[in-house]
Amino acid sequence: MRLNTLLKVLTLFGLVIFGNAQAQWNLDKSQSELYFTFIKAAQIGTVGHFESFDAHVTEQGKANLTVDLASLNTGIEKRDNRLRNIFFNTSKYPTAYIEISLSKTIQKRLQVGETEQVRVSAKVTLHGKTQRLRELVNVTLLNENTVEVATAIPVLLDVSDYGLMPGIQKLIELAGVKSISQSVPVTFRLRFNDTAKAQPMDS
Repeated sequence: MRLNTLLKVLTLFGLVIFGNAQAQWNLDKSQSELYFTFIKAAQIGTVGHFESFDAHVTEQGKANLTVDLASLNTGIEKRDNRLRNIFFNTSKYPTAYIEISLSKTIQKRLQVGETEQVRVSAKVTLHGKTQRLRELVNVTLLNENTVEVATAIPVLLDVSDYGLMPGIQKLIELAGVKSISQSVPVTFRLRFNDTAKAQPMDS
């Protein structure tokens, strides 16, 4: 299930910022988004997003992203509750985790305004299952203090990789449809700011 690929974006983020030990790169939540789509009966799409997620880069050079699965929103509360309680089982598995080990051999190479497409890898934990993924993301250096990472193409997650097929089957029964695709397209846009540069220096 590559839903979590979203988080691999942080690896690319690491390509841009690694090596600056003084930087404090934090997610700009107001300028970041994470979307997913469910396909019912082979032709009806339901688009949703997560309203609560966060990311940061550790001093050890690892990028970590956490997603509050209960914060999903598709615009219909009844459907949202089914996804929380039946599909994700958020009472037992409330959070998705992504961890990326940043390469120490990659030097910062983007100029302001440039975008580079990079294939990144990550370790994703969802519903008690952990998978390693590789996907393409676009990294843009908006200015010397801001980096944006986004999916180059939609990421297709296979829910069977995370033991989520029983939830899919239950949703099919409740919705009264013939099928719900086990491949879920996911897109994201994450913007990071170097907050250290924004802080005044001690006199």
